[in-house]
Amino acid sequence: MRRPFATLALALTATGAPLLAAPLVAQQVAEPIPRPRLRDVTDTNDAQAYFDAGVESIRSDPAYAADAFYWATRLNPGWADPLYGRRAAVLAQKRDLLNVAMDSRRRFKPELLGLDSLQARAYMLDPFLYRRLDALLFLDYIAGGDRVMQAEYAHRITVWLHDAPASFQAWYEYAQGNFERALSEYARAIGQERETAWLHLERARILGMRKEVESAVAEFELALAELRSRDDRKLVVFYDSKALTEFSMATLLEGAGQLDRAREAYGRALQEDLAYYPAHMRLGFLALTQGDSSAAISELAMASELAPNDAFVRFMNGWVLGRTRHATEAIAEFTRATELEPYYALPNLMLGAQYEALDNPPEAIAAYHRFLTMASARDPQRQFATDRIEDIKAYLDAPRTK
Repeated sequence: MRRPFATLALALTATGAPLLAAPLVAQQVAEPIPRPRLRDVTDTNDAQAYFDAGVESIRSDPAYAADAFYWATRLNPGWADPLYGRRAAVLAQKRDLLNVAMDSRRRFKPELLGLDSLQARAYMLDPFLYRRLDALLFLDYIAGGDRVMQAEYAHRITVWLHDAPASFQAWYEYAQGNFERALSEYARAIGQERETAWLHLERARILGMRKEVESAVAEFELALAELRSRDDRKLVVFYDSKALTEFSMATLLEGAGQLDRAREAYGRALQEDLAYYPAHMRLGFLALTQGDSSAAISELAMASELAPNDAFVRFMNGWVLGRTRHATEAIAEFTRATELEPYYALPNLMLGAQYEALDNPPEAIAAYHRFLTMASARDPQRQFATDRIEDIKAYLDAPRTK
């Protein structure tokens, strides 16, 4: 007789693969950053609480905000916003880096390169994330880091912006959430500046946020044309690379249900950079939705090979292996994800489901308990894990018939 827990539809289907999921390399630091104290929340497993704390404190205490964003990312490695938030908080904290970041000549500085990698990875997770903290960085830059004087500078900034280049005005309008005005100013800036790829990219991201697919695609293509025309003449900030541009366009097309065009764009991203593993992941998910399990497994295996120390890549590889009924291999990937990022709760939930698939109730119960210990109190999947533990125990305690 088949055991009830062995017939369970895998818990993988309870969460689903994120539409714009892409890998995240764990933030490497010499020593782990101490977990900052949450001022109004007691749930220290709550990534959202740390993110909210970072947003609320970045103006008054950017060092605390940077640590809060760091822990939001540790708890949820698949979330783009804390990566961007940490970059913004460190720039707000370190005036010398902010000055370099705001300099169009972008003099090389190793620490800034590391911060740029955070933004690049954020765009891999969500190419259309809203950079809500840009306005604060702008005020910090103009005010010389004097936050007490920022209110006074607000009027001066308004006057200064009136005569500022259109690109500055566009960026400021975007940071304020005035997207229509930002689009107009970026269009004006394109007519004024020689190098316009980044302006087209900014317009594309705003249009993508607004789900104006064809208009966004047109802007991406204009940016790509310029980036390719100057391949050998100038280095490009790597979070505006051609691979990322193709990938961004592909995710937009995929979200709009234009799967053939999306697949072609993912392929072009890999032509630009064979090691661009986010594109392998998305191609794998597309293959899975179309019933091609072999291609899905192959693409995710390639992503995992290219990013062997990335907890989120390992997790998503395990997700695909679980969906395609390769439970033993899935367990290996989920286990590796927990080793790479021990504060990441979700792999333990998936481990529980895979151990159930292999009829291993003790390991399944242990994995579900680990998830409940690590997950936020408001995680909607806590009830699922609790129910599975109760069902498995009930089965084990039930009398057996010969």
